[in-house]
Amino acid sequence: MRSNITSVLLALLGYSGVSQATTLLLSDNFNDNPNNATWSFNDSLASTQAGSLATVTYSVQGFNYVAQHSNGGYLLVATATDGNGNGSVSLNNNFASQANAANQPLQITFNINSVAGYGDTTRWVQFNVGASQHLDVGNPGVGAGVLFRVSGDTQLLSAGAGIGTGGTWSADDLVTITFSGTGGVGSAFNGNGSQAAISIGSTNYGTFTLGQQTDAYLTFSAFNYGGDQFGLGRFDNLSVSLIPEPSALLLGGFGLLALLRRRR
Repeated sequence: MRSNITSVLLALLGYSGVSQATTLLLSDNFNDNPNNATWSFNDSLASTQAGSLATVTYSVQGFNYVAQHSNGGYLLVATATDGNGNGSVSLNNNFASQANAANQPLQITFNINSVAGYGDTTRWVQFNVGASQHLDVGNPGVGAGVLFRVSGDTQLLSAGAGIGTGGTWSADDLVTITFSGTGGVGSAFNGNGSQAAISIGSTNYGTFTLGQQTDAYLTFSAFNYGGDQFGLGRFDNLSVSLIPEPSALLLGGFGLLALLRRRR
C-alpha cells in the first residue's frame, strides 16, 4: 500500500510542477540609461522589460521631469511647484484580458523605494489597479490601491474609501497585490466575484472583498493637491504574473491519497 501512496504522490507532484507554473506577463527593472524623462519615457523598454507581453509602453501625464523611466535605476513619479504638474505613469495594457483568458488570479509585485521632498510628511505617492488609466488612488474606479506617505505610513483603498488597517512601509519593501475571484480562485475580472490580498514587506494585511472588477489598469503617481510642494517617489522591479491554483485533478488526487491512507 505504501508504494501505491508514493506513486500517487509523485504523479501529483509531477503534474503540479509541469502544468501549474506561474506565467510572467510583464516585468520592468528600470535599469537603463538614467533620467529618461517624459518625452523619452518609452525609448528603452526593450532592454528593461521581460515576459510574454514585453514590450508594453507607458502612458505618461505631467511635463518634463515629473515622470522618469530609470531615474538611477528606478521608476520616478514627482510633483512640481513650477507649473509642471503631477507625474502619473500607467501601462498601456488591461491585464484583466490575460487573467480572464487563463481564468487565473493576477499578481502584481514591486518595491517601494523612497518617498521624499515634501515639506508636509503626510503627503504621498501611490499605486493602484483600476478601471482606467491615471486614476488617483481615491477615485471610485480603483479596485485596490496603496498610498505611501513620506512619514512611512501606508493606507489601503478601494472604490474611493479606505479598507483594512493602516500600517507602515520601509525602503525597498516588496509590495504584493493578488486579485482573484471569490474564494481565491479564478480571475477577479470575469463576473465571478473579486477579492484582493495585499502585503507590504513582512506585513500581510489580509484579503479584502471588492466590488466586481472588470478592468486592471496599473498606475503609479504622485499628487500635490495644494500645488505648493515638490515631492517624489521611486518604485522598482515591477512584475505582473498569472498565478496557478490547485486544479480539480490535483485536489481530487489528494482526496484519493487520504482515502488510501485511511484504508491502510
